[in-house]
Amino acid sequence: MSKFKIVNLIDKIFITIAVFLIIYAWINFYIRSLWVTFALSLTFSFAIIFVLYYFLDKKTEKKALSKSKNDEINKNFFNFKLNSTSYKYKLMKQILSKEYETKLLLNKLTYVKEDKTHLVIINTNIDNFTQNDLYNTLEEYTNSKINVFDIVCNNYAFNINTKIFKNKEINLINKQKLYDEYFLKYNIFPDGANIENSVNKVRFKDILKGMFLPNKARGYFFCGLILIFSAIILPYHYYYLIFGSVLLFFAILCKILPKINAK
Repeated sequence: MSKFKIVNLIDKIFITIAVFLIIYAWINFYIRSLWVTFALSLTFSFAIIFVLYYFLDKKTEKKALSKSKNDEINKNFFNFKLNSTSYKYKLMKQILSKEYETKLLLNKLTYVKEDKTHLVIINTNIDNFTQNDLYNTLEEYTNSKINVFDIVCNNYAFNINTKIFKNKEINLINKQKLYDEYFLKYNIFPDGANIENSVNKVRFKDILKGMFLPNKARGYFFCGLILIFSAIILPYHYYYLIFGSVLLFFAILCKILPKINAK
């Protein structure tokens, strides 16, 4: 059995015990029969764990696939973006030549599709392509005989209007469309090294991640366990029960969050 399967099994046992203790402690305050409390707690805890891991596995799998694809899109786009302008046009010509008759002259790439002449314009220097950027990019082509403009950009504003020129069709190709409909479709990818693009910022999400690190689960668990048992023998038992349950819940989060945020 692999190391990771053992770790997952231990995590499931840990979470099951924590859930069982929370349910048992609360039921015990309303039902005094030891065996009934134990049976109900066992039933509820296993049902909760089953449902929890069913949805958790589905979400983790979906998120892992989405994250993997986004990583591929970003990696290929950065490789494409950091290459020279001439390389970008040559790569697009190589891709489009698989299906269309293309012409490339001085970084002006054209091809004919459905009796319409397309001009490919690569503008990857702007992070978020706006209406003004679109106008400035096509201003020199207002009287051109070209029918369609394919503009390759990073991302574009959601409210951008592509009908600014009469009888001209404008196709905006963002990084996801570039990957799906060009790189992946024709199995041709840009050359370049992997780029790590990260910014160090302190966010509330990062603080929460620090609170619920996996190695803190044991501390939360034992503190919660002590408070749960203290509720049985000490006054103000609801106080100990509530805070003990919260700490046990924190212990569960320490084990679950890394699976949800798995990359």
